Amino acid sequence: MTNDHRSRLRFSLAGAGIFALCGALLILHARSGAAAPEPAPSSATNEAPPLPATVDLSADALANFNLHVAKAELRPGVHTITATGTIGFDARRLAQLSSPSRARIIAVDVAAGDHVHAGQRLVALDEFDLDDVNSQAAGAQAAVADAKAALDEAEAALERGKELLATGGLAQSELDRRRAQAANAQAMLDTREAELRKWRGMQQRLMPIRAANPRGSETATLARLSPADSRGALVAPFDGVINAVGAAAGDIVDTSVPIVTLADLSTMWLQANVPERDAAAVRPGQTAIVTLDAYPGRRFDARVIDVADQTDPGTGTVAVRCALPNSDGALRANMFATVDIEAPLGHDTVLVPDAALQDVNGKTAIFIPLGNGRFKWQAVRTGYAAQGMTEIPEGLSAGTPVVSDGSYWLKAALMKDAIPDEG
Repeated sequence: MTNDHRSRLRFSLAGAGIFALCGALLILHARSGAAAPEPAPSSATNEAPPLPATVDLSADALANFNLHVAKAELRPGVHTITATGTIGFDARRLAQLSSPSRARIIAVDVAAGDHVHAGQRLVALDEFDLDDVNSQAAGAQAAVADAKAALDEAEAALERGKELLATGGLAQSELDRRRAQAANAQAMLDTREAELRKWRGMQQRLMPIRAANPRGSETATLARLSPADSRGALVAPFDGVINAVGAAAGDIVDTSVPIVTLADLSTMWLQANVPERDAAAVRPGQTAIVTLDAYPGRRFDARVIDVADQTDPGTGTVAVRCALPNSDGALRANMFATVDIEAPLGHDTVLVPDAALQDVNGKTAIFIPLGNGRFKWQAVRTGYAAQGMTEIPEGLSAGTPVVSDGSYWLKAALMKDAIPDEG
């Protein structure tokens, strides 16, 4: 093959290669274009349509929904603080009765759990000191009688002396002596009466405790006592329940041994543990509502009577004591309870019924009637809640009518109207 033929062959092969390379590139470009993803649809197409500003109800729907309308009220603001605690005895009406002196127990008339009345004998005692005190009191009584007789005699002699002195039948010196005797007799009577008061006071400390009447003063009439009670007894100072009996008949006891513990259950205490962030708002005299697992659905009215002046470092709570009337005896010591304490905010606030509030697209809203079956929904900001009412610090004026019961149906109608018609 000549050189000229060889040159023409090389040029032909080179041209065919270039042509094939260009074709391959064109094919790759076409394939890459076909595999390219379609542009994403606009996010605006996924957005939910805006909610209508109002809900329109037909007359039939309005009748079926049975809506109730209430006005937003302006009241003193109250913050409800919720805490847990336990029921206990009223420490001011819890009596631990012991013998007023060293004694032997003759009889124990009650047992734990017994209900007793003021003046009822609980324990009969043979007090070792009482016999001696009774003897001393009797002697002091006799001494007072002798002193009174001596004083009467001295005063009579003094009066006769005054009459004789007027007629010249008695010297002035004798009258002065008789006057001195009368003064000494009076002083002796005063001394004897003081001794008698001392022994009678000791008798009172050793004899049965007198019961207090409802007005708080003592009454001299006790329950009928047996002859043994003249030697000593423990008597109930008020109506209550025997919580514990710590001794038995035949025991020798002294003043340090509690024989009977008596609790007045007419009022109980609730010891609640309030978080320290809320404790500053709690004050004695505030009202509280107490609920117990033992009585579902029942509420007990209480009153705050004390707030501790220190925080428990272990729990971060402050002890708050509430008093609960217990007229029917339903409350028992160590019951677990929940308390809602109503702490005033110090200013008036707008309140609506809890039933008026609905969640509309993540916002708290109320429905305002416009008339003719039309209702406007309005977003509001809520605050504290108490006794079925919720504070609305923003978004609503006092006196504005709002739908309370049945507002859920308005929410359902509103959300239905916001769904586009697919037909």
